[in-house]
Amino acid sequence: MLILWIGLGAAAFYFLQARIYGRFWNRGLSARLFFSARSVTEGERCFLSEQVENRKALPLPMLKVKFQVSRKLHFEDEGDSAVTDQYYRNDILSLGPHQRLTRRIPFRCTARGYYRIEGLDLVASDLFLSREMVSEAEAESVLYVYPGPVRGVSLDAAIRRLNGEILAKRHLLEDPFEYRGLREYAPFDEPRSINWKATARTGDLTVNLRGYTALRAVRIFLNLDDRGIWKRQELLELCIRIAARIAQELLRQGIRTAVFCNARDVLTGEVMSLAPGAGAGHLEQLNRALARLDLDQEAPPFAQTFAAELEAEGKDTATLFLSAQTDEEFQRLLERLARSGMDFTWMCPLFPRMESGVSQPERLHFVRLNAEEMLNE
Repeated sequence: MLILWIGLGAAAFYFLQARIYGRFWNRGLSARLFFSARSVTEGERCFLSEQVENRKALPLPMLKVKFQVSRKLHFEDEGDSAVTDQYYRNDILSLGPHQRLTRRIPFRCTARGYYRIEGLDLVASDLFLSREMVSEAEAESVLYVYPGPVRGVSLDAAIRRLNGEILAKRHLLEDPFEYRGLREYAPFDEPRSINWKATARTGDLTVNLRGYTALRAVRIFLNLDDRGIWKRQELLELCIRIAARIAQELLRQGIRTAVFCNARDVLTGEVMSLAPGAGAGHLEQLNRALARLDLDQEAPPFAQTFAAELEAEGKDTATLFLSAQTDEEFQRLLERLARSGMDFTWMCPLFPRMESGVSQPERLHFVRLNAEEMLNE
């Protein structure tokens, strides 16, 4: 008889706790995920904080926190997880009454990108672990991973050469509003520079001496078109990293920098068009725009996308093209720009075994960069 009462009591307790947990398990239960930083650089270490709070007297003997993020965020403690195109994590916790638990999960950012966690699932069990209850929770958290630093002998030499050309151009541009004096006319002087009043006074042709203006801006055109049979993701990512480094060095010198790219923004779907600017705020805006470039979408044709910007070249603007694409269409575009008198440089990262296919490298101001060297640095 005693055994019967014990059995009935156990059954009653089982069904009672099952009913209580089924009704109240998620009351006062909250969870959130947040990154330890808003932005980091490719290759750096970061933390994802997982905070769960049980604000009730009912304990939760087993609570699973499930969420997914990009596999490009490599977690050092993978736990019970699966990795496909996304990283699926399943953390198991135990929460007592009125308890808050916070875990910091380290991971490494292996690739540039814009990463977002949009939600998580909470799965709880009763005291006998006989059933599972599921609830969804909002967990909006965003992380920008900026392009990583890039080094290499060929790149360093190309940047020094580019800086020299920019410095020279700074002192070749006359400022029409700054007057430095007069001198005698020379055969290479333009007629509009003649000072007719001074000429009448002295009896000799005299021209105005103008001051020099600073270079207004440097424009970086990033061509990420990849229409070949073999996708060259490594070279496209390398072009982005090179653009980030060059822009950073120019901005450090106080040179206004603009960046245009025909890859689409993962948020807006628009191509990247960053107007000239300077300062720390402009650098952050640039890095965020580069982080959001989506290489999974097909890039629109470069020439048609930036036709207006390419025709708007001025004497006080230097132009740099970054493109691993060396097809005939892109070369024809640069040939046309060269014939129009545009002064530009074309930097092209390629592996040593690859043929450039550039027919007139000098005319197109072609600078070959060693991609293998930069990737192995």
